[in-house]
Amino acid sequence: MAIDSVRSLTTGRWCLDHARQVASAVAGDRAAVKTLVAAMFGDGPELRKRAADVARRITDSDAAPLMRYADELAGLLAELAPEESRTKWHLGLVVARVAHTREQRLRAARLMQLLSEEESNVARCSAIEGIGLLACGEASLMRTAEEMIEQALRTGTPAMKARARHAKRRLERAAKLGGNLG
Repeated sequence: MAIDSVRSLTTGRWCLDHARQVASAVAGDRAAVKTLVAAMFGDGPELRKRAADVARRITDSDAAPLMRYADELAGLLAELAPEESRTKWHLGLVVARVAHTREQRLRAARLMQLLSEEESNVARCSAIEGIGLLACGEASLMRTAEEMIEQALRTGTPAMKARARHAKRRLERAAKLGGNLG
């Protein structure tokens, strides 16, 4: 049943409700998650975008189902073409959320810095939110995150500024608690 949900990525009109339904069906099924990850590496940009959207919806509430694929997903994000900005948007958040080792968080932070230089506003928004998440779990990234967030607050689009304010609040809470909120 869950694998059938992944297969539904290739048909019909895509919408938020469909993404949420597929994410709900897939999240608890290891085989379906594996199929979803394979779809992110698929040939078609629309399939990759839809699969990344579902992965993002899964990690909104629980990154655990995709953590085992952290390295592969970071590699995919690094290789995506600039015109796949929507896929980068979704995947940037997924990569930041699933990075669970220091090495993975540092690699993800480098990817967030590259995303922050993209022409696409959605990719840059993902970078700001992602670096904030990563810095909560990796103290050595705090300065980089603060600089990126402050830059976005000064010169970003309204969407970037909103993401930056959210990331800044998250970092402030993490600093007060002295721990990991990521």
